[in-house]
Amino acid sequence: MAKSVSKKNKRIGIIGGTFDPVHIGHLIIAEKAREEFFLEKVIFIPAGIPPHKRETFVSPYHRFEMVKIAIRDNIYFEVSDIEIKREKPSYTFDTVMSLQKQNPNIDIFFITGEDIFYELKTWYRYKELVKNVVFLVAPRKDKIEKMVPGIPYLKYKFIHSPLIDISSSYIRGCLAEGKSVKYLISEGVIKYIRRHKLYGIRRNKEKNKRCQ
Repeated sequence: MAKSVSKKNKRIGIIGGTFDPVHIGHLIIAEKAREEFFLEKVIFIPAGIPPHKRETFVSPYHRFEMVKIAIRDNIYFEVSDIEIKREKPSYTFDTVMSLQKQNPNIDIFFITGEDIFYELKTWYRYKELVKNVVFLVAPRKDKIEKMVPGIPYLKYKFIHSPLIDISSSYIRGCLAEGKSVKYLISEGVIKYIRRHKLYGIRRNKEKNKRCQ
């Protein structure tokens, strides 16, 4: 039986991903979801061993620390190490079950991108997962395609957030080539990346060079 959303329960958003690195797109989507759906807080959950990606480019520790820096000026944002502590792949189902066990009086709203949402049937134990969360879907295209997975008990809402065509892979490419990532990631995260020399970053003589 599906878990119903209660007016008495706390409304908690969670947003997962490798955050390799975390960028303004993640932050904007999380804030718009929080505001639009009256979430008490949004928890960022960096993946330890992501099941759908073959590799990450920096350690879970660095990715966790970058998220912590990126969200530090928002009192409604938190970061959890629940997945990076695991020694096995980070499945959303396991994370949701753990959070509900620790906090029985919460309703979980899972924030995700439109493209990933359409692949929901590939997720681990998705039939059980959809009974326990409401999906908040961030649009990825100018025109949303109504290719919603036909899954019993699935509950979802689209977030009215701006279309932000930024990816972590694009940012990694800029960093590796010594190009600017200003305004794409927070200044604190940029400083952290430079201090720890992450993503093959090198100092370019043309300091104002922009990523094309």
